[in-house]
Amino acid sequence: MDFYHHFEYKNFLKRGVITVLGTIFLLICLGLPYSEAVAVPSKLMDEFDALPGETSVLVLRDNEAVASLNAEKPLAIASAFKLQVLAKLQQQINAGQHSWDEVIQLKPEWKSIPSGILQDWPDQAPLTLQTLASLMISVSDNTAADILIQVVGRDTLATASPRNQPFLTTQEVFTLKSPENQDLLETYRQSTAPKDLLPSIHKAPLPPVELVDSEPLAPDIEWFFTTQELCQLIAQVADLPLMHINTGIINADNWQQVAFKGGAEPGVLNLTTALKDDLGNNYCVSATWNDQQQLEEYRFFNLFSDTLQSLE
Repeated sequence: MDFYHHFEYKNFLKRGVITVLGTIFLLICLGLPYSEAVAVPSKLMDEFDALPGETSVLVLRDNEAVASLNAEKPLAIASAFKLQVLAKLQQQINAGQHSWDEVIQLKPEWKSIPSGILQDWPDQAPLTLQTLASLMISVSDNTAADILIQVVGRDTLATASPRNQPFLTTQEVFTLKSPENQDLLETYRQSTAPKDLLPSIHKAPLPPVELVDSEPLAPDIEWFFTTQELCQLIAQVADLPLMHINTGIINADNWQQVAFKGGAEPGVLNLTTALKDDLGNNYCVSATWNDQQQLEEYRFFNLFSDTLQSLE
């Protein structure tokens, strides 16, 4: 078993959280093929490009591109959108609009479906913004993300990311993707003012996770970012201690600092990592893969691991 995969597998077991992303890591740990690292990141771009569907990859060293593939192409990134939420939250805290120790009570209408744990917590449980942000990033807690979208402001996030209007919560995405809500989905798609339909979306039933986690659904209902944008976002938050709780599929001991956020759902996969070496050089590796078929996740993880190892 490769050390990086073993390390991440232990982290997921310790947290006791089963997510799409966690399942992917588990599958890798159970003996899926792993290729040796290639010394030059640019040579790996051809292998990323050979994956079916659409891919985007960016490797930066001190903000200079080491390797790039469709880095300016917006693709669906699943839970990696939470980097945008965190970046805006940090900006508002720095501006004095909020504080990390500010307490929010968990309202039942905010509860989403996994990944995460807060959907199982008692109503009105007090949660600091620090706790919410830590859960949103480290275990990709969807309920935490939806609460922080309310705190930061949907319009603020849509302004920061004009491509994503309205800026949807995870609840809204899951509801629209649900096979049980096809009429609502078509109405949303055809609307010239989709934001006006959000109250109707919240009246529709939230699906069980099994209903939206088995095959690619409604690929247009997503959060769309470029890998270039994701590297910019993770650079803004990389120094936050909460970004170092889950370091992803890399041996963090080989680096002075590692920050990580990924996103996964059927047909969508993103991994974004910010690294700092002992000389103070800063790196970003962000890769996204979209396809309307089920993804062979191990191929993507192998290529991403090879890219990370080539920087050591």
